Amino acid sequence: MATTFLTLVNDTLRRLNEVELSATDFPTASGFRAQVKDAVNASLQEISQKEFEFPFNFNSASITLVAGTAEYSLATDFKIADWDSFRIAKDDSINADAKILKLINYDTFLSRFYQRDGNATSEEYTTPVYVYRTLSNKAGFTPIPDVGYTVNYNYFAYSSDLSSTTDTMSVPDQFKHVVIDGALYHTYMFRDNSQQAAITKQKFEEGIDRMRTLLINRFTDVRDTRVGRLLAVPHGNL
Repeated sequence: MATTFLTLVNDTLRRLNEVELSATDFPTASGFRAQVKDAVNASLQEISQKEFEFPFNFNSASITLVAGTAEYSLATDFKIADWDSFRIAKDDSINADAKILKLINYDTFLSRFYQRDGNATSEEYTTPVYVYRTLSNKAGFTPIPDVGYTVNYNYFAYSSDLSSTTDTMSVPDQFKHVVIDGALYHTYMFRDNSQQAAITKQKFEEGIDRMRTLLINRFTDVRDTRVGRLLAVPHGNL
């Protein structure tokens, strides 16, 4: 069972010999106990930022294309997209076959397809063949779509802050102690206790290193086309 925000905060308070929070008191916590709530979220954010390819940050999303529109925003929480994973879903209602889209860089789009697409008429719109990343981190498709294809893709998401007592962390429960060590580090920083902060910081970083060792290589390797390295992500369905 995933660990709740209330449990993480109270485990941290217990380690500090402080009074724990009840579910009733939790929303209105103030002073030091409010700082501990912030410290837990700071720990979770730091874990996510230290290694974006942790599998618990993995997610998938879809885009419904619109006839005549080439560029689309990605999921609001996306951090790194796997640009090789973009694929058109099979949809018999629009005679669409499942199809992997080929990645091209933006310069290639400009030199080979920008003028063609810019001058295309609606009769020339058709099934996209290529996907490219725009300068504003949108997904672009060429040729320009003629109907509402569904495009699925994989990405790694930013960690979201916990807020209510029952919110649960995405980090696996076996690494709860790493989250607590990170929360202690940030709490000691709040208290200007540099000596204890240094000790817990070392434990926190060692814990993140163990997480890398145990988690990163557990999924099928695919190439991340943004950063040019192997990522661990499971294959999605077309």
